[in-house]
Amino acid sequence: MTALLTDNLPLLAGAPNGIKKLRELILELAVRGKLVPQGPSDEPASELLKGIVEEKARLVAEGKIKKQKPLTEITESDHLFGLPVGWEWVRFNDVCTYIQRGKGPAYVEHSDFAVVSQKCVRWTGLDLSPVRYVDPDAIQKYEEIRFLCPGDILWNSTGTGTIGRACVVNEQALLKPLVVDSHVTIVRSIQIQPVFLWRWIQSPSVQLEIEGNASGTTNQIELNTSTV
Repeated sequence: MTALLTDNLPLLAGAPNGIKKLRELILELAVRGKLVPQGPSDEPASELLKGIVEEKARLVAEGKIKKQKPLTEITESDHLFGLPVGWEWVRFNDVCTYIQRGKGPAYVEHSDFAVVSQKCVRWTGLDLSPVRYVDPDAIQKYEEIRFLCPGDILWNSTGTGTIGRACVVNEQALLKPLVVDSHVTIVRSIQIQPVFLWRWIQSPSVQLEIEGNASGTTNQIELNTSTV
């Protein structure tokens, strides 16, 4: 597969919209485990998943996260493509401690508490120039878990043209407390680098799945938390 890619680089790059298509192809190969050979000594995904289960159990026992409801078993019909040896299909929830949409805040002209909207979530990162602000009295009703942390993935959940767009929150963005509105979903991973999940979300096959599973009217399509 990679030989086919390298042999045809000039042709792909010179085609209409070729650079964009080339980037998408490279990303798709990466998330399918076909961009580079898989190391035979690499730890299998099953070991990572065992560690995640143990860590979640510890966090639940300490009252730091809520126990998650079991999701439906993955069947062969759920598989988007074949996997390399050592890889496994899991639900997104299996590698996250928190997946939740924000809520509609009580806005004020200015305060110490900012609200991230879908306009702020760009593929290039979090843009805080369009933020609005939450009433300090209303913010008292927010659970601590709703405030953004470094490494959180923000995933747009509504709107034609914006649904499915995502970014990773870095520490520089958290100079003041941030929450998200009801059009953005927070995804908090565990024992997996958030950038890998972000790249997976960005891949063409996942973006197609998002478009296929969104519901609602043309102007206000929704990606429900349960679908995520």
